[in-house]
Amino acid sequence: MGNLSFILASFTAPIEIGTNPQALLYMFPLLAAIAIVYKATKMRVLFPKRLAVQSLLLFLTVSGFMIAAIIVINLISWLVTS
Repeated sequence: MGNLSFILASFTAPIEIGTNPQALLYMFPLLAAIAIVYKATKMRVLFPKRLAVQSLLLFLTVSGFMIAAIIVINLISWLVTS
């Protein structure tokens, strides 16, 4: 019973994530989980190899666009402030 109360209590205190550039690395595991679940719900027939390839392709596409957006936003903020 002690473990259950500890697990339930952990939902009331969120993890403290800093505002440094390394904190952006937390997006990749979340993005991988979202890509896998999204592709698993959208595929009519689940083949493990095809699910892995499609999920990886979606993960790389979305993370590429997110990295490009980060670069563009940083470039714009650098141009505005300098």
